[in-house]
Amino acid sequence: MNKLAKTGTICAIFLILMTAPVVSQQITRVAVVDLSRVLSAFPADSAALKNFEAKKAEIQAEVDRRAAEIKNLQSKKANSDTLGDGGRAFDLSREIEQKTEALKEYISARQNELDLLAKALSSSASFVQKLGSTIAKVAEAEGYSLVLNLKPQDQNANVVLWNSASIDITDKVIQAIPASR
Repeated sequence: MNKLAKTGTICAIFLILMTAPVVSQQITRVAVVDLSRVLSAFPADSAALKNFEAKKAEIQAEVDRRAAEIKNLQSKKANSDTLGDGGRAFDLSREIEQKTEALKEYISARQNELDLLAKALSSSASFVQKLGSTIAKVAEAEGYSLVLNLKPQDQNANVVLWNSASIDITDKVIQAIPASR
């Protein structure tokens, strides 16, 4: 075998070995959708979804306000403890407990309210269902495995709008976790 043939053979083997891992791995393609632009393009159809998002933001703002109030009281209590004002610290501790309990009750009630709204929203043959199925169709047709919301309106907004079942590794993670002994 001449030198050129040996070099060609070595290059061919090298190329085969280099492409083997690529062939065996599934490539995940990610897409984004500017959900706020989609919703603004269909104002009449998306009104129910916008109302739900507004209600969710309103509730979150109230939760944040109450949590800040509790944090402020905790700071005052810490100052009272530092100054040795046990009576004031005790009163603040009771107020913190009451406000914390009230916040828990508020969150529970509002979460139930949001759950009912979300269920009603998703159970109707509405724009939300059309939007979800359209995102899935376009993603599958274009070969995407994951579609993300480009600009979530708040920290509680859905970031993942759609994902292929092929990228869900939950069962593999469950199986890979060593059993407790």
